[in-house]
Amino acid sequence: MTTSLTPSVRPDSMSSANKVLKVVQSIGHHKASGPNIIAAILLLLMSPEPAFAVQVHGPPEGVIVHLMGHIFFSVALLFLIYILNKYPIDSSKAWKYFKISIFFWLVWNLDTFVEHILALRLDKSAIIVGKHHIFSYLAGPLTLERWIYYLGQFDHFLCVPAMWSLSMSLRHFCKRVERQQAEENHGGQIL
Repeated sequence: MTTSLTPSVRPDSMSSANKVLKVVQSIGHHKASGPNIIAAILLLLMSPEPAFAVQVHGPPEGVIVHLMGHIFFSVALLFLIYILNKYPIDSSKAWKYFKISIFFWLVWNLDTFVEHILALRLDKSAIIVGKHHIFSYLAGPLTLERWIYYLGQFDHFLCVPAMWSLSMSLRHFCKRVERQQAEENHGGQIL
């Protein structure tokens, strides 16, 4: 009697992990060439299984903890703005972009916090969702609360500039470090 390390699974219920295991085992019997490795990676990517990486908590503790996270993030950003204004490091482009990024992250975070509160208050019928979120529209009666909720859903107009400003800041920081390293490397040499 032989014992196999491969789990016995019916072909129709084979999970993606078992499919990849079979491909990797076949690679072991053959030469591990580029196409076989690419096939194994593509098989893994094309047949995903639920990762169960997010544990959803029901009301009220899940929502409360999530909103607390937004509050702590806002406090941290406000503290960072305070420190950078009270004790400025320098006025280079990198720090200017970084401050702009912090501003947009703060506004985005406050917008998202308000959206979460409004999502709890409004009826589920406040926004009618089509086949895709792009085709959503605001249902009547058109109150100020519903308009704020609807317009707040466009938070990517705050999030994208925040990410762009942060990436520009990091780019300028990297250029600055590269320049300093180049000066240190060539500083002791006679040209």
